[in-house]
Amino acid sequence: MFALLAAYSFRQYMNAYSRYANNFWDNMTPMQYGCLLIFIAICGYILMRSSR
Repeated sequence: MFALLAAYSFRQYMNAYSRYANNFWDNMTPMQYGCLLIFIAICGYILMRSSR
């Protein structure tokens, strides 16, 4: 019973966060999109630099 309840709760959280992410993505301004791209570029640079 607990596993079923935990799976249901996890599914509810995932649905809520995916709706939030979709809403954010659909209403993103050009400045927010630019900041997101810069953040991804910096993370990629750091990860590739540390893989030596």
